[in-house]
Amino acid sequence: MKLLSAILVLINITFSSEAAAFAQQIKPQPSDQDRARKVSFVCSPRKLWLGETLTLRMSVPHGRDLAVISPDRRFLWLRYWEPNDQEITAQWYAFEKEKRLKLVTSEAKGNSGTTDDLIFTKTGWYSIRLSYNLETDDGTPFSECRVYYTHRRRSGNRFIK
Repeated sequence: MKLLSAILVLINITFSSEAAAFAQQIKPQPSDQDRARKVSFVCSPRKLWLGETLTLRMSVPHGRDLAVISPDRRFLWLRYWEPNDQEITAQWYAFEKEKRLKLVTSEAKGNSGTTDDLIFTKTGWYSIRLSYNLETDDGTPFSECRVYYTHRRRSGNRFIK
């Protein structure tokens, strides 16, 4: 009987450890309050050129997922859940409290799912999406702003009216 009890305890510990490891692999989902929250999300300027800085302004708290959709429909993650990378996941958690994020068009990179790629590579409209969960079609709302990017340096003196 003692042997059976010991085996059952060992099995329980094994399953508990596996369950804990599995639970860490599951992305935390937004609460109903999070889903209902109205978030202010503004991108400026609306038109920008190679080498210029795009500024994202957000009310806090806001969603932790942030992505860009390029003119050729590439989906690039800026903030995302990655349970196998503590640094990326820590940035994901901290992002919820950031009021502003700046992206230099000649340097900003996003993750395509396999590699980190430059975001701004083609002239056209870019959509930036912010949400508690961009990886679902469950109705979790997202905020979106759009900017028009020209993939060349601005010519002339931009301060002349």
